[in-house]
Amino acid sequence: MNLRQNQPPVLRQLSVRAVMDVLLQEGPTSRATLAKRTGLSKQTMSEVIRALEDAGWVKVTGIVSGKVGRSAVTYAVAEESAYGIGVDLGVTTIRIAVVSISGRIVHEIEHPTEGRAGETLIAYVQDLAEKVLHHAGIPFDKVLLGAVATPGVVDPQSGHLALAPDMAETGRLDVVRRLSEALGCPVVIENDVNAAALGESWKGCSAGLEASAFISLGTGVGLGMLVNGRLMRGARGAAGEIAYLPFGGDPYSEESLERGALESAVGVPAILARYRAGGGHQSAMPGLLQEAEAGQEPARAVIQETARFAAFLILSVNAMIDPQTIVLGGNVGRHPLVLDLVRQELLRITRHRIDLQPSQLGSRATLVGAIAIALNQMHNTLFSPQDWPGEIRLPGASRAEPAAKKTVKDCAG
Repeated sequence: MNLRQNQPPVLRQLSVRAVMDVLLQEGPTSRATLAKRTGLSKQTMSEVIRALEDAGWVKVTGIVSGKVGRSAVTYAVAEESAYGIGVDLGVTTIRIAVVSISGRIVHEIEHPTEGRAGETLIAYVQDLAEKVLHHAGIPFDKVLLGAVATPGVVDPQSGHLALAPDMAETGRLDVVRRLSEALGCPVVIENDVNAAALGESWKGCSAGLEASAFISLGTGVGLGMLVNGRLMRGARGAAGEIAYLPFGGDPYSEESLERGALESAVGVPAILARYRAGGGHQSAMPGLLQEAEAGQEPARAVIQETARFAAFLILSVNAMIDPQTIVLGGNVGRHPLVLDLVRQELLRITRHRIDLQPSQLGSRATLVGAIAIALNQMHNTLFSPQDWPGEIRLPGASRAEPAAKKTVKDCAG
């Protein structure tokens, strides 16, 4: 099966889109209710439902009682008809999830990359995807589309990753083609922080908001922005590459030219380097943050300085796009101490109220965003006229709650 197979005729696509939007949002619905919700005639509704049933996208789910002596058949999206795959392909961790066409997360796993890169990493993604599908009992040909979130941006001509220095070996590949071959379906590539912004907008603390921003502070630094409900990507897909803002570090240094001045100051490697230069002995961020919480130096001073740079960044983002909410994520940004110190710094440098929230989805934000991209692209390719403005809405969080997270060991049998 593929994204073009069994599509209803083009002239029926607008009606199909309206019906599928209702079914995805509201679940099992009768023909009469569908006609009322969409404004379609009963005859048109019957034709649309018949076409969707014949194509396998919709099925009868039951009968509901109406007035005395009357009952109505209810229809729902056929969950088992198609699936998408979302992948968070990070420097240190891979997360993969399978989502049904109705928006239910069927199964998800995460596993460290253990230093894999390039072709070895692509092969590992394929192996994990096979394990996930096998565990869920889903054949590969039921997967119609994949969305992979990675650091950096993809060059549309070469398919190579750019602005991702920590994934240089993988970036030299045609990642779009190789990941499509590995997953056995068309693949959409998105920046990991953009995906996290979409994840929070779908199932997190910025759900339902038209203007929001997601700032990730962790190994790297990044920004995802939604304005008027749409992701801002820029002319070359590099909008939000805030690591290259010229403050925090020396913008003329070789490291700043490679990684960006801001990331050279507030990325995890830079934080640990300043901490060790001050006499600290922890080798990883969790230990450093524990010391900072206990008020120990130099950890406290280093985290305070990081919070100050983060506050400058947040104020800059707020001035540029005026979001309703700014979500702070990443393994450093979402830490309670960092969040508290950033809020304190903001009170010192602005009189404007900035709604700053910690990531509700935590480490899953990017994966949930990748799932949302796969699902949204699949719905709109299957059920909307191509090049038609607007998109079918993603199912609401209450209609498609995440499944419990599984580990690779659970999938290995």
